[in-house]
Amino acid sequence: MNKQSSFNRKLIYLGLIIVLLFPLYGLSRPATLVDKEGGKLSKMRVDNRLSQANLGEIDPASETMKLLTLGLRGVAVNLLWGQADEYKKKEDWTNLTATLEQLARLQPNFITFWKYQSWNVSYNVSVQFDDYRDRYYYVREGIEFLKQGVEKNKENPQIPQLLWDLGWFVGQKIGRADEHVQYRRLFKADDEFHGDDVPPGSDERDNWLVSKKEYLDTVASIRDRGKSIGKKSEKIVYSSPAKSQMSYAEAIEEEGQFEKGQAAWAIAADDWRDFGDQPIEHSTGRILFLGHEHDLAKEVEGLEKQLDNLAPSLRDRMVDEKRAKLSDAERAALDKPLEERTTEEYQLAGVAAQAIAVTDAEFVDRLAKEKPASRKQASMLADRLSDQRTNLIYTQRYKTDANYNYWALRAEFEQTDTAVDARRKMFQAKQAYDDNQDDVTAKRLYEEGFQLWRQLVDNFREQGHDLLDPDGVTGDDLLVFIEDYYRVLKANNEEIPDDFPLWEVIENFDAEMKFEEELREHQRRLQSTDDNAESPADEAEPSTPAEQVEQAESNEAESADEGDAADGEEPADKASDDNQEASNGVSTAESPGEGDEKTAIVAEEATGDSDAG
Repeated sequence: MNKQSSFNRKLIYLGLIIVLLFPLYGLSRPATLVDKEGGKLSKMRVDNRLSQANLGEIDPASETMKLLTLGLRGVAVNLLWGQADEYKKKEDWTNLTATLEQLARLQPNFITFWKYQSWNVSYNVSVQFDDYRDRYYYVREGIEFLKQGVEKNKENPQIPQLLWDLGWFVGQKIGRADEHVQYRRLFKADDEFHGDDVPPGSDERDNWLVSKKEYLDTVASIRDRGKSIGKKSEKIVYSSPAKSQMSYAEAIEEEGQFEKGQAAWAIAADDWRDFGDQPIEHSTGRILFLGHEHDLAKEVEGLEKQLDNLAPSLRDRMVDEKRAKLSDAERAALDKPLEERTTEEYQLAGVAAQAIAVTDAEFVDRLAKEKPASRKQASMLADRLSDQRTNLIYTQRYKTDANYNYWALRAEFEQTDTAVDARRKMFQAKQAYDDNQDDVTAKRLYEEGFQLWRQLVDNFREQGHDLLDPDGVTGDDLLVFIEDYYRVLKANNEEIPDDFPLWEVIENFDAEMKFEEELREHQRRLQSTDDNAESPADEAEPSTPAEQVEQAESNEAESADEGDAADGEEPADKASDDNQEASNGVSTAESPGEGDEKTAIVAEEATGDSDAG
């Protein structure tokens, strides 16, 4: 190949490049004031709402950086991600922050970037510092980073993911961290974060209420603007506002604001009912309402009755027919009471029960033969019944996943005066011990509070609700109070008394076995008491002083009889003295402290009389 051929080939390549620039320009030219639509690609971005103007605010610096990479933005992003990880390992927080800012400008609409790096700063970087103020600074930096991502992606279809994370960070990272007391205080005083719109001291500065607002924005972006929730569960997203309200109520009660907390729980109960009214899409596409299980169950019951009423005795006849085909052993097992069945009979009864069950499809087929005119109505009822039964099953499962019944119950009982008084006692007891070292007052307040908790648990159990359900957190909360109470007792070398009203909590919620020894001793003492109570009635028991006197009198009488038989009658004055002493002995035996001495005297005299006789 000579130089001329190489030169010609380069000219051809150059010509082709120049020729291709024209269609490329036609396809990709941007929209301008003169050409409002721009090229084909620009029109497609507008139609599919993918342009920066459609996704969020336009950052001139960001657009400039994209142009300066000359099509190598992906390479630049990979390099910057590597640098960010390196700066994190070296704990070079200044350069890490600068690198994250550059990444944010190069990929402002990459949702995962905002999620990952904000988590990195709030959760991983913040824990590297010793002072809680420094830790709070980086927690807030991560939150600010998320807010920046929200601003740049307001119209992004995936914006609910950022909004929900923002609510989670503000609520959980500030309100659940080990330093949550300090974090909550710093957050309320953070003028830079809240700005002038929210005055100092306002409830709107509470981290849990700010979290609730972000969650409500998340729900609105899904419901009202049709944005995507991604892979996150709807029942988690839609329950989040109510959960934040509950966390707010808990937090202010921990700070001693009990009347305000009571009102906050009332709002939480309303929010939870709103969640129950939210349409939740099941993975099968069915729409469920978690708060409507009772109505759904009643509808299923009504449809069952309507179907059976088309032929009132038909189902029973079909059951009898199937029952007749069972073996004798299966019928016997089925008829035997559940508690009396052996393992084999239990299995037989289970098989038999399935064998005699009449499905709706079987019922409809049989009805169509016996009453052809009712076939269409029966088929419609059976289809509706099957559909609603499926909805009921899915609703019950989703309610269990969301622990719906517990939180509804929690919001209800926390509003009661008994619960408020119980929490106030716990708060005052902790203050008395921690702040004033007044263990006497602390002990009294704890014990009064535990009696209130016992009363609350018993009252709700009478209504069919168990506050100490293992799936709830009330038992864990009470265990914390018990641990504080135990500290007070140990300061005085005391143990938890056997009549403590919440041993049940210790038995069922002490997962770390902190009270293992105390519980074992308590159970041993109870067993010992039960054993004593069950001892035979005729077992020898220690005699009382009065019984000893009666025995002595009996001995005297026997001695007197023997003396009479040997010597004739005893002098009257001697018999009189003996009777008087016996009488005095009985009387004295009833008086504590003197009975033993007097009994000994009477017994000694009775012995002397016997010897004399």
